[in-house]
Amino acid sequence: MIAFWLTIIVLLVIAAALLIVPTLGKPDPNADTDRDAINKAYYQQRLTELSADEDQGVIGERDTMIAELQHNLLEDIPDSERATKQAPLGKTALIPGVLLLVVVSLGLYFHTGGLAQVMQWQQIVKMLPELRQKADSGQLVATEDIARFGLGLRTELLSDPDNVRDWTMLGLAGLKLGDGEMALQAYEKAWQLSPKDSYIQIIYAKLLTRSNNPNDIQQASDILKNILKTEPDNTDALSALAMNAFGQGNFNEAIMAWEKVLTLLPADAKGLDVIRSSLAYAKAQVTSNGYRLAVKLALSPEMTSHLPAQGKVMIAVLDGESPIPVAVKQLPLDKFPLELALDDSNSMMPARLLSSLKQVKVKATITSNDQADTQRLIGESDVHTFSGKETVDVTIGQIKQ
Repeated sequence: MIAFWLTIIVLLVIAAALLIVPTLGKPDPNADTDRDAINKAYYQQRLTELSADEDQGVIGERDTMIAELQHNLLEDIPDSERATKQAPLGKTALIPGVLLLVVVSLGLYFHTGGLAQVMQWQQIVKMLPELRQKADSGQLVATEDIARFGLGLRTELLSDPDNVRDWTMLGLAGLKLGDGEMALQAYEKAWQLSPKDSYIQIIYAKLLTRSNNPNDIQQASDILKNILKTEPDNTDALSALAMNAFGQGNFNEAIMAWEKVLTLLPADAKGLDVIRSSLAYAKAQVTSNGYRLAVKLALSPEMTSHLPAQGKVMIAVLDGESPIPVAVKQLPLDKFPLELALDDSNSMMPARLLSSLKQVKVKATITSNDQADTQRLIGESDVHTFSGKETVDVTIGQIKQ
């Protein structure tokens, strides 16, 4: 602030000097002397010419022409010389002008220069440590304090732009103030500085999901899927991915993510009702779309005597190339033939949905509930082209130990 006032004082001194210095200069006496010498020389020359003209008989009224010449020279004399000389301007007479210059300059600046805002900003910068302490202890609640905190953080970040923590706190301030643009920009910067931080990645992805730009939404999905590759049980990432997919009408992906979240969260976790409601809506949308794989299971006559008294049937859908199932469904053992359907909600991974397959192969396995019984009854189909409406027949006719 001292530098600011010093700058103001220096500028005022320069302006006052520009006003005073020109008035202190003395007039050049040589200017009038030069004028008189020229006029005198001109007068003598004209008298000589007139005498010559008179001798040659060119002119006859010499006295009249001399009087006219003298009149013209008299007209060339400045008025200041003909008037009574006035006393020179005193230095003290400049003081009112200088004071007026200072008053007008400061008045205009105070009126239009935003001095009050500058003083308020300086005060907020001084308060930043106190506001930061309140934020760390969760006591920064008032909207005005949050706005001051955000302004203080932005000021600090100008001198320390690589401070990841301050960028995230600025993003949080933006969220609390309802300023989505500020929050998005702050978390984008934090993400650029710390791209491996899951916490920053998830919040940044959530903010991108709110965007109307398809590229932002796709970037959010990519970020969340990358997190799940290394942290498959990250419920925050799964929830964010579900919301992202749900917003884009990708209900199968949303179903997959939400169902996994339900298996990971404790039974008394907050927000379960909202997840279940959203999940039910997504499933209803999938059902209405009718994208599914129908399977008819039959049991060969030779296997009838090998059926366990109690057991379950596992149906796995493969892509025809890899032994890793894409979708799985498990049913309690019942009478054959069985008819069932699988859709994307039965997919093993959100990034590898049943609806993404162009061909399918179905494998069915019957196992006993008795853990001592390791016998399995197996049946496999051929590879079938899949467009979302096919029915695949599978006959269980093999025994494996």
